[in-house]
Amino acid sequence: MMTNRAAQTAGFLAAALWLAGPVAAQETVTQDAVALGPHQVTVTESADYNRLLSVDGQVLHEDGLILLDGAVEVAGETVVTGIAGAGGNACNATPIVVSLRDGAPRLDGPVDSCSWFERRVEPGRIVFYTEALPGMDAEIWHWTPADGLVAEGTVAFTPDAAEGWEGLAGLKDAHPLDALAFAPVYEQLKSGMSAEDWAIYSEILGQLGSGELLPGGYRGQACNKYICEDEWAMLWIDSASRTAVALWKRESDEEPKSFPDRATWPEWIGLDASEALNGAG
Repeated sequence: MMTNRAAQTAGFLAAALWLAGPVAAQETVTQDAVALGPHQVTVTESADYNRLLSVDGQVLHEDGLILLDGAVEVAGETVVTGIAGAGGNACNATPIVVSLRDGAPRLDGPVDSCSWFERRVEPGRIVFYTEALPGMDAEIWHWTPADGLVAEGTVAFTPDAAEGWEGLAGLKDAHPLDALAFAPVYEQLKSGMSAEDWAIYSEILGQLGSGELLPGGYRGQACNKYICEDEWAMLWIDSASRTAVALWKRESDEEPKSFPDRATWPEWIGLDASEALNGAG
């Protein structure tokens, strides 16, 4: 049920995800030179330490980070896929496709997004897609020889209807956004919170974070890593009462917000939250 949030949350540790692979998610094998028919697609370093994407020495693109996956066959044509982006921690690099048009090299991409994309080769096309997460729709793009890279649309997150409270133990060491995606928790919080609060909370919870199982249930926390003390979110799940508790704060908020009413919180969650707030204060 759990996905690897460290690998797929947009916006944090982007360069590390592609260069070193996600935090124990998958290995990304890249190459500096890939054959495209009789041509050679290469990635080299510029004088100012940017990366240059070239075909037979002709520069097609310059960016802070460019990685090549390799060559694939699509509709009888050989193309080279990879990713390109500014690098750094703010945004993931996104898909590129190098192909030949009338013998001349053509570059499509990078995709205008900061999301982590996976690739799937289908008959006649390549599909690039992100994972749907709470508060974050999946993005889907496809590439064809005729149309290049085209945005196909988005798909909203849907929790696994088969998940029940008996699966709570599966949240051990889960990122808090994975815990929020746990069907009973997702349905409880999304249906009870306002649309605005849900959007803000799920967005913060999907950033740099961690979680653990405690004697009383689950606790997870995440924050905007640039302003971690001022913008953060926490999630508790009480196993006995099957209650989920959300606590969050944006940088612009004077005081943290929470759901549900604090009078209903299980005792251990109230104590844990007080300790967290006192520590943050």
